[in-house]
Amino acid sequence: MASLIQRGKTFSVVYNVDGKQKWESFKTEAEADKRKLEIEYQQMKGTFVAPNPTLLMDFLNEYVEMYGTTKWSHSTYSNHLSLIRNYIIPNIGQWKMKDITTKKMDAFFNHLKTLPAVWQKGKADPGLISDRCIYDINLLLSNAFDRAVDWEYVGKNPVTRNACPERKDNVRRIWDPETAKQALTLCRDLNLLACMHLAYSCTMRIGEVTGLCWQYFSFGDVEDGFKDAHLTIDAQLQRISVKTYNTLGRKQDQIKLVFPSIKKDGATILVLKTLKTDASRRVIWIPQTTAAILWKIKKEQDKLKEALGDEYQDFDLVIAQRNGRPVEGSRLDDTFKEYILDNGFPEVEFHSLRHLSTTVKLILSQGDIKAVQGETGHTQAKMVTDTYSHIIDQNRKTMAQKFDAAVYGNGSQENSDKTLEQLLALCAEDPAAMNKLRSIFAPA
Repeated sequence: MASLIQRGKTFSVVYNVDGKQKWESFKTEAEADKRKLEIEYQQMKGTFVAPNPTLLMDFLNEYVEMYGTTKWSHSTYSNHLSLIRNYIIPNIGQWKMKDITTKKMDAFFNHLKTLPAVWQKGKADPGLISDRCIYDINLLLSNAFDRAVDWEYVGKNPVTRNACPERKDNVRRIWDPETAKQALTLCRDLNLLACMHLAYSCTMRIGEVTGLCWQYFSFGDVEDGFKDAHLTIDAQLQRISVKTYNTLGRKQDQIKLVFPSIKKDGATILVLKTLKTDASRRVIWIPQTTAAILWKIKKEQDKLKEALGDEYQDFDLVIAQRNGRPVEGSRLDDTFKEYILDNGFPEVEFHSLRHLSTTVKLILSQGDIKAVQGETGHTQAKMVTDTYSHIIDQNRKTMAQKFDAAVYGNGSQENSDKTLEQLLALCAEDPAAMNKLRSIFAPA
């Protein structure tokens, strides 16, 4: 049997062949209904032979159903479907597979650079499609055509990097350690303070902070100043589309927990999901100051559970609302921004605390990239060096200056006269500078 599904302005006939789902798309419902009857009649007679997709849009539907639903995470599935529906199908969906060449694909990517980005309700005009978005479309289509080659629909992959812009991430503005210490010292919101410490001292992402559970946390030896306190980063809090969840379900055990929704018939749900890669799951040893703050959090939660009884929704979350429900990353972001504005600190994003943490740890470890990679959860050491190359380059510059002074006898400025920024560059090799930096981080 076949079924008819409407997607946007097109109508698709969906059927199974040898256990695999096939899609054929049509411009009108009448055409689709006619094809549906033909397929069902031929299947009943035993004469049906499934055609290869003739249009790119038909192939992409099949690609999503056969590949995307088994390989992509929930967020990746939603993002890729958005790229396909908003940018690929409206522009080249009607292209015939057999006519697609590298030259035509290069022309398509050049054309994308002139088109407006899809406007999202409630947000400002995004302007033209960003280079990063075009880069992501290129990766998606390249992977799709790799599958087309595997499935013998085309002879070679026509997608190259020729006309695709490079993906350039914006340099994130971060505080210096003195500003971070001041912000931590002044904060009186215990939950926000704990989140800031987890991002800063434990180099955690915002979803990892809000998704941290007590079962993966150890205070170590409390009597000995929380000696050996540590935590395991095992999951992240994320909001995903209900449609995506209904399509993928708890695919490959990626969803650990679905939180009960407050709104009925909402378009999204809040979930606790596994981390993106095995490298992201890591053990972090916790500084004494951070452990002491989390100890206060635990004691307050215990009092709330006793006072509220069954009204407290216990999900074992370290960072939780007063009723036990999770604190979403967007809410944490807003609280952090309000705190910055109220106290006149330089405006940065919450995620910048993780970047500052990585920068400081690179310096304190004297450039031990593998050790810092273990703290950040990056899959490859190259990701650390690419993101924080400015720190490494500064240390190399300092090394050249010291070589000049030692070998050629040229004088150099005393460390005591250095600014904080210069001190950060020198402390990887200078014990005096290192001691001054440690004094900056000492608890107030």
